[in-house]
Amino acid sequence: MTISARLTSDRKIQLPDCVIKKMNMSINDEIIMEVEGTKLVLMKKEEIQNDRYGGSPKKVWNNADAEEYLKDEGNSGDSSGH
Repeated sequence: MTISARLTSDRKIQLPDCVIKKMNMSINDEIIMEVEGTKLVLMKKEEIQNDRYGGSPKKVWNNADAEEYLKDEGNSGDSSGH
């Protein structure tokens, strides 16, 4: 399903009703955002994702400290300079 939405002047996106229903979402559900190049992926945060997207950053970063994680992430990207 591909749906478009508009970014408002206060940087908000309103999810269409059909998306809310399809994703079985409710008020105050958390949404995870991942940026993949020029693509923005939105996912409903499920309980199973709590280990990856919640809790201690060291859990999310596989026990690395922030500097080590960012250095490693910088080395794993492409070499185009973007």
